[in-house]
Amino acid sequence: MLYWDSVRCSAGYDLFLTFDKDRVYEIASSRPENLIQKPLAERFAYMAEYLKDCSGQPMLIEALEDLDLSWTTPFSMAVYRALALIPFGFTVTYGELAALAGHPGAFRAVGTAMSKNRFLIIVPCHRVLAAGGKIGGFSSGLDMKRALLKVEGHNEF
Repeated sequence: MLYWDSVRCSAGYDLFLTFDKDRVYEIASSRPENLIQKPLAERFAYMAEYLKDCSGQPMLIEALEDLDLSWTTPFSMAVYRALALIPFGFTVTYGELAALAGHPGAFRAVGTAMSKNRFLIIVPCHRVLAAGGKIGGFSSGLDMKRALLKVEGHNEF
């Protein structure tokens, strides 16, 4: 059975985690419907702490092991793994991320993978910018992307 719980992230937004005892299935900006609210499983408490104040601690790539990524393609998985290594306060372009994921030139496909990311902040797609340092898109809206980037020291957006 799936449950949900929420946490207020460091950018001031409520994030909603969908989980069971084994995996986190989604971290989104909207509350899941038709699920029961339950305190987040202790096993995933580190994620909640990270979401509350991501500035004080690095997110470990090992967190990907606690996420349900069964729906991803091998390409998306390579992109998410590369993205999980981008440190707090740093940004990359879609093209740079494609190269980091081992697929140079696949910047459009990286954009598609980012649009399907179900794990806000843990898989930090807000750190991916369009060419020329433009803000690009964000599935939860550009206001949220700007707020997340501001928390990370980027005030230019």
